[in-house]
Amino acid sequence: MNLVYHPNKILNTKLEDVNIEDPGFNPKELKEEMVDFMLQNNGVGLSANQIGADKRFFVMCDENRDQSILCMNPTILQYSKAAQVEYEGCLSFPNIWMKVNRPKDILVHFWDEDCVEQVFAMTGFNARVYLHEMDHTMGYTYKDKVSNAKWMMAQKKAKKIEKLIERSNA
Repeated sequence: MNLVYHPNKILNTKLEDVNIEDPGFNPKELKEEMVDFMLQNNGVGLSANQIGADKRFFVMCDENRDQSILCMNPTILQYSKAAQVEYEGCLSFPNIWMKVNRPKDILVHFWDEDCVEQVFAMTGFNARVYLHEMDHTMGYTYKDKVSNAKWMMAQKKAKKIEKLIERSNA
């Protein structure tokens, strides 16, 4: 498994739905592989296009891998009016952190690794991760959620961070 980095075009590609009757892959094995890869890279979410796949799925979890989920064909059934602005990062955009406004609470729908339909509410951090990863499957990134000025500032900060890392490794 390899990580795809911005500006690779697949990150801005709307992915195809997974055929739940015949996914073409073993969802349980895929979940384990993606969660391992995501955690090795210090992530909390990882979408299909970030590893070069063209189907609508992603994994998410925090440091407790027992709480990880695979979400195939994810959708949002309902958003709260209440929103919050928080910093987000992305494995495909190393060292770039930007404040993104997202709904605080959502009602989600997806199929899990057992190909069982799931509907439940998410709030706070989990809602943010779900929305971030679902955006990936729709061909959007968090870069699309901020102004050009904020994007340029975030890129400048990332370059400074990269230079500091290079110096400390020299």
